[in-house]
Amino acid sequence: MKNRSSELNNVNEVLTFQLETEKIYWKNVLTRVCAVVKSLSSRGLPFRGDNENIGSLHNGNFLMCLEMIAEFDPFLANHLANYGNPGKGYTSYLSHSTYEQFIKLMVTKVQNQIVEEVINAQYFSIVIDSTPDIAHVDQLSFILRYVNNKGLPVERFLCFLENVGHKSQCMADTVFSILKKYNIDIAYLSGQSYDNAKNMSGIYSGLQARIKEVSPLADFVPCSAHSLNLVGSCAASCCKEANIFFNFIQSIYTFFSSSTHRWNLLKVKSTLKNLSEIRWSAREDACKAINQNWDSVIQSLCDISENINEKSITQNEARGLLRLMNRFEVTFMSLFWGDLLQRFNVVSKHLQSVNIDVCKVCDQYEALIKYVVNLRSDEMFQHYEVLAMKKCSDNCYETIYKRKKKRTKHHDETASIIENEINLTGSLEFKVNTYLVICDSIIKELTSRKLAYDNVITKYSFFLRLTKIKPSEVRVSAEHLYSMYSKDLDVTFINECVHFQSYIQSMKNFPSTIIDMSSMLKIEGLEDIYPYVLKNALVWLDNWEPNVTKNFISEEKFLTKNTAEGLRITIQSSIDIINYLHMCGFDYVLTSKIKQDCVEKFFGIIRQVAGPNDHPLSIAVV
Repeated sequence: MKNRSSELNNVNEVLTFQLETEKIYWKNVLTRVCAVVKSLSSRGLPFRGDNENIGSLHNGNFLMCLEMIAEFDPFLANHLANYGNPGKGYTSYLSHSTYEQFIKLMVTKVQNQIVEEVINAQYFSIVIDSTPDIAHVDQLSFILRYVNNKGLPVERFLCFLENVGHKSQCMADTVFSILKKYNIDIAYLSGQSYDNAKNMSGIYSGLQARIKEVSPLADFVPCSAHSLNLVGSCAASCCKEANIFFNFIQSIYTFFSSSTHRWNLLKVKSTLKNLSEIRWSAREDACKAINQNWDSVIQSLCDISENINEKSITQNEARGLLRLMNRFEVTFMSLFWGDLLQRFNVVSKHLQSVNIDVCKVCDQYEALIKYVVNLRSDEMFQHYEVLAMKKCSDNCYETIYKRKKKRTKHHDETASIIENEINLTGSLEFKVNTYLVICDSIIKELTSRKLAYDNVITKYSFFLRLTKIKPSEVRVSAEHLYSMYSKDLDVTFINECVHFQSYIQSMKNFPSTIIDMSSMLKIEGLEDIYPYVLKNALVWLDNWEPNVTKNFISEEKFLTKNTAEGLRITIQSSIDIINYLHMCGFDYVLTSKIKQDCVEKFFGIIRQVAGPNDHPLSIAVV
């Protein structure tokens, strides 16, 4: 209609102009609406309010943002004035249905982009965890981890799944259905990471075991930060004094925070913190706050306990907390746990980084093990004792004042056995039954959980020692890795690893981690040298050609059919001959030395012998 009106110059021209004006108008409206939707959704802010009335103070963030923009945008201000509060049945693009459609379109666009990147990266890992939301509905989060085109690992949230259930079979079926829904091949699933719950990490019927039945090469790696939290949780509840200490910290916070009057009496340098069963960083914050405000808390408790205007129950509670703070054991534990939790918190934050790899996780666990082993020494125990004596008014252990308990003699025991029993008291009793128990618990848990990561990195650790080991050792390790991934790696991988070692050794500043190596190969353009140059070229050609049939590019921008087929045959024949020579024992293949001139010359001689016949039969040649 637009073309006819311009050609004939009839009455339709006015209608066409009106139509185009309306289109431009509503496009401008939707442009502003889309910008607001992107801003709010990218920051996780709610859209709706109590109502959808323009000018209301309770109309939500979406309409509030539009009203704010309208103060500086005459176009939007005019739209709100003409189309604001229209009611049902009128078009304004200001209602909740509009931005909900925008959100769905953006979700689809983002998910398609993520899936496209995963398919291009080919190999990927999954991270799955569930937690109830504010409505007590269990939400299973599905995260994909892969290497982008810059050689760096990235994590992308794909979707939420409601009420999947906590049985491993239900979650496994969900994983398979999600991968199938987005056309992601599970054969390229190379890793899986969950928490340490048995339904997730069980080696026989857990989620990781069920996925390995379908994809045997999907290595399971426990969440390193969660494992570290479990180590701390076991240590915090492994003995009586540890439980007393953390209960004391929580009681101090509860006592002062439950009353604004008592909170105002507390003159502190930093605010007291609450404990958390989930976030172990909160425990480090709470322990740090109590250590920094030790004298202030004691003084405040003394003032409250001696204040006759306070309630008797408040005074008694203050006296009880003061008695705990004056215990030498509690003072010792505050210093010891302060140092220990500070180190755990720093390492835990580092382990939650996206760019960390399994090798760094093992290094951090090993460093923590050595750190706790050093703390376990007599020298460090005496060091904390000296610090506690300077800080505490009572420099004696509580067990010194306790009488020796008499144990009942059993029928098969003699009196001499009971008399010769060692009864530990004072410093030695606290060291054996508390200090060493905590250290041993941490060392045991860290060592056992580190084994899960050692089993994974054993296959790849030779890449980190390329500058230290011999080429023969590289070849043996590469052969072992090739045997496990024979469907994914070419036989030339073994030779490429030896070549790559030579390249690394020739560098002044060689990469120290596998992520750095991957990034270096991408940045310096070396990925075409080591991971099968010809094979990648063939894949590139196969991916380029369908663009013609899909009308993404014109036929003039692609090779002719004969040229493309000839190039494909040349590349594939080169790959076959290289693989054949490797199987024959050749370590290196110099493709520049490969020529077919002699073969073409031989065929030329045969054609000349046959005279005018360009395709002679074997009888004619003989």
